Amino acid sequence: MDLSFKTLSIVSAAIAGALFLTLLFVPGLVFWLFQIPASDSAVFLARRAAVLFLGFGIIMWRIRDVEASPAIQAICVGWGVAMLGLAALGSMEFLRGFAGIGIFAAVAIETFLGVSYLRLALKMRQPD
Repeated sequence: MDLSFKTLSIVSAAIAGALFLTLLFVPGLVFWLFQIPASDSAVFLARRAAVLFLGFGIIMWRIRDVEASPAIQAICVGWGVAMLGLAALGSMEFLRGFAGIGIFAAVAIETFLGVSYLRLALKMRQPD
């Protein structure tokens, strides 16, 4: 199923917004889901990541109606690579024993988004 850039942007903005709220106000939920130990350092990093997710979410929401262009294609490639990289990292951390089975909820979403963004970028590719 191929999703439009607008749909992917809205979904990404919603996920980023949810992560912002969760990591800022209840980071323990993510620690519990991924079965990783909570510490002051982990909460510190979670809250800093929350602000990054807020920024990413705002960007994706604001560009949801932008027409296909080389810039939008670059954003799709960047999001695709980032999502697949996070999915790979989550899988490796599970295999290393640093994350529990809950990490695969994130891995599934990241893989779906990564593949969707890269497929969309390929569809936008201009002929040489």
